[in-house]
Amino acid sequence: DLRVKQNGPDTERLKVSLMKFRAYGDTGKPQLMDREPGDDYFDWASFDKTQFDAPSNIWQTVRMTIHLPKTAAFGYYYAVVFSRVGDDVRLSDRTNAINGGSAVLVLLDALSPNAKRQLQLASFTSQHRVYEFLPAHFDVKLTNTGNVHAVPQGDIFISNGGKSLATLPINAELGNILPSSNRIYPIEWADGFPVYEPVTENGKVKLDAQGNQVRNLKWDLSQVLKFRMGKYTAHLFAVYDDGQHDVPIEAEISFWVIPWRILLVLLLIIALVVFGVYFSLRGVWRGATRLGRRGGQR
Repeated sequence: DLRVKQNGPDTERLKVSLMKFRAYGDTGKPQLMDREPGDDYFDWASFDKTQFDAPSNIWQTVRMTIHLPKTAAFGYYYAVVFSRVGDDVRLSDRTNAINGGSAVLVLLDALSPNAKRQLQLASFTSQHRVYEFLPAHFDVKLTNTGNVHAVPQGDIFISNGGKSLATLPINAELGNILPSSNRIYPIEWADGFPVYEPVTENGKVKLDAQGNQVRNLKWDLSQVLKFRMGKYTAHLFAVYDDGQHDVPIEAEISFWVIPWRILLVLLLIIALVVFGVYFSLRGVWRGATRLGRRGGQR
């Protein structure tokens, strides 16, 4: 059962059409595609209605039925497109989007003894080896080396000196990785003091000329006990179901948090105090020496 709602003010006549999709890049976005020669699995799908009236702000249900032949095996990836009757649906210049319609993704897993559900850790990296302040940014890159889609799930555990500080979820939305594709999961640890936070304008994150987030350093004194400094460890533990049991994926990296500007200010203050004490004691010593000489002359 697929559900759709149109948010326009008037009733619209909608139609149902079928496309396919594959992985687009490493972010998990779908690349929508038209039917190509050899895509016989399009003929397996049917709908209880291909056109219908859609009143404003009312959910409509369309039933999709897939009749699998005995030869079906592994994964098939449908994109069910809802659009206005009379409108042309076409792929945009960005191959992961369409103009004139909205798509619902349907992943079909046709069970087969030859199915191979397998993920491999391509890399687990930290954006920097040394951070001045949090957040620390990690990238978990997984590769699907099997022939059906798979769902990884897990956590990154942050620790310092054996003390656990944070648990950061990976793929909490349970997104799939399609065969012969990569998926990068960006993870941030931002629980610190002070911490860089994104700047927003008109409800949107502000970007610089290079497309990077603009961040300002936030000094929330209520979080002062979360001042971070030293060596930290990020331990990755994830699992996926290979069809028989959960397969673990583990890795570990280390990184440093060194608030060097704060340390420089502290060193400068300490140096000034030391010099102040030194010159004060020197003055006292000289004064005492003069008094001793005068007393000896008497």
